[in-house]
Amino acid sequence: MQAKAFLLIKSASIEKPPYICYFKTMAIHLVIDGYNLTGVMALPGQTATDLEGTREGLIKRLLVYKRAKGHRVTVVFDGKKSGSFYRTKINQYGIEIIFSKDGEEADQILKEIAKTEKQNMTLVTSDRAVASFAEAYGAIAISSDEFNAILATALYSYMKGVIDEDEDEIIVSNKSGNPRKLSKLERKRLQRMKKL
Repeated sequence: MQAKAFLLIKSASIEKPPYICYFKTMAIHLVIDGYNLTGVMALPGQTATDLEGTREGLIKRLLVYKRAKGHRVTVVFDGKKSGSFYRTKINQYGIEIIFSKDGEEADQILKEIAKTEKQNMTLVTSDRAVASFAEAYGAIAISSDEFNAILATALYSYMKGVIDEDEDEIIVSNKSGNPRKLSKLERKRLQRMKKL
């Protein structure tokens, strides 16, 4: 869902026609470390042995989230013990699901996607090594705990029919300098989180 904005710039002289500039707003590509997020979503009494059931539960929640927000969603799962020699890609109701091949971890796929997507990507993982790698390429990384809270809020709002409103929040940080100004990375991260 990319939108184009038009801006008409009038020239100073009458002889020259006005210029039209096109600005593309980038769509958010949400890339999720699947088993990392399902581990956070698990209930205290629930066991993680039923991998297929937890995957299906995650996909159902993400489907409702995708309908509400309209973001492109990709979920990457580990398939290193699957015995498959190839990566498996499935498109389930508009959500792209990728299983890694035998001997490959989902982290490698997440890093490859970070290299190609760069600033359009929002990575959901609690793995600090993968998050740091993606941030080095310009992506925004959100922990699985934070996204689980965002997902729950979005699902509740979607069910109730509530429209999101931009809210200004006061953020406290322990750094020297202007205490009200966040770092560039934190400002970019918060701006992206508001869009989620």
